[in-house]
Amino acid sequence: MKSYYATGDRMFKIVESESTAGELVRLKLSLVYPTLADVAVFEGKLGIDYPRIPCRLATAVLSEDREELGLKLGSRVLLNPYVDPSSQDVDSESRIYGVDEDGFLRDFISVPADSIVPFPENVKEEEALFADVVAVALRILGTFKLQKGEYIAIVGGSLLSVVVAELALYYQAIPVLVASDERYIKLAEECGVYYTIDELRDNVAAKMMSVTGGRMADHTVLHAIPNITPNFIHMLTASGGDCVIAGLNGAYLPKLDADLSAVAAKNLTVRGVTNGKSEFNAAINLLAQKILKFDGFVDKTVPLAEVQSLFEELSSDPQRYIAPVIKV
Repeated sequence: MKSYYATGDRMFKIVESESTAGELVRLKLSLVYPTLADVAVFEGKLGIDYPRIPCRLATAVLSEDREELGLKLGSRVLLNPYVDPSSQDVDSESRIYGVDEDGFLRDFISVPADSIVPFPENVKEEEALFADVVAVALRILGTFKLQKGEYIAIVGGSLLSVVVAELALYYQAIPVLVASDERYIKLAEECGVYYTIDELRDNVAAKMMSVTGGRMADHTVLHAIPNITPNFIHMLTASGGDCVIAGLNGAYLPKLDADLSAVAAKNLTVRGVTNGKSEFNAAINLLAQKILKFDGFVDKTVPLAEVQSLFEELSSDPQRYIAPVIKV
């Protein structure tokens, strides 16, 4: 078994070990998707104990038959990114692999049975890999009392933003994606999102007013990614509206400086969502319905042996790839 431990100084230490599965289930990792938090672990930016194996989003294949658990050799599965998936704790401090415990950047792993989630045969591995992104998006939209025909502004060029926009369409709302990266604007448009705003070329507030007929957005989602403009919260949301500041997890979020007086003046409600634990199973079911499109998400694939160079690239430019994937 090879495990890739981040030392906290932009280096990986490869450790060879023997499996001691016991009552745990042995798996071969298949695909791993590193997030911004994993890059932060690599860089030593998190206040955690090092060394630490990063990465919490991964698919795997069963390496053994476990008839008593209904698991068969060779079955494709998804690994639940939450350390205690059966716990009722769904707040921002839910423990995640790759930060609170060693994650999935390795070739083989042994995990508890409740961390294994078989996914339907009609779901591709490249789709299952984004299940937690879908779960976070579901939880975001679940904070709103979303009605048919309402406008929802989604700020930030990211896969999470695109998935939120796709789900908003499914709920018959009207998403408006605001991004400075044309790649995500193109992805959203290919997924059926009619209204997009290019932050670098358009007067964002004026175009939102035009799109909404002057009413502005009923709801706003802002993905807390580097270089985001948090004042879009009050600029784009109608008076009395509600907003979510979102992240894929609470382990690593950029500092946001916003004009709270403007938020208060418009009587806005602002919440935070940084995990999708409560919606994880619902996300798997949604994937099986084939409602969402994931074409064009994965734009870089590297073998496990090249993770050092990949993480160095991501450290120097976190937005270099839409979704880099490590193939084990």
